[in-house]
Amino acid sequence: MLVRTLDETRGTDREVLAENGNWVSTRLLLKSENMGFSFHETTIFADTETLIWYKNHLEAVYCIEGEGEVETLDDGKIYPIKPGTLYALDNNDKHYLRAFKQLRLMCVFNPALAGREVHLPDGSYPVDKEA
Repeated sequence: MLVRTLDETRGTDREVLAENGNWVSTRLLLKSENMGFSFHETTIFADTETLIWYKNHLEAVYCIEGEGEVETLDDGKIYPIKPGTLYALDNNDKHYLRAFKQLRLMCVFNPALAGREVHLPDGSYPVDKEA
């Protein structure tokens, strides 16, 4: 059995800060744990907007704190995000994630992330070559 806490994970190589400073992601489960998905707590800082396009991954996100919105670029729809909201990017949706108040999100990725990924210029994560 694997047991890991946020406190013991923070400040290690499992904590990844976005290059643009918009978010920090604590990666609790990674590809190396062989669960078939990765699991992260991600904080999106207030008053930020991030272009995201997980063309190589599916993601489900559950909000536990804060306020923001997701805007899907293909259709311009805006979805409010608040505690208790789950959204799933089941069509590799290209979107903007905006935080009005700091967001705390619990995120699941399939395929699992390997560890230190940050967004490429198009908003995606790279494909893990060993997948």
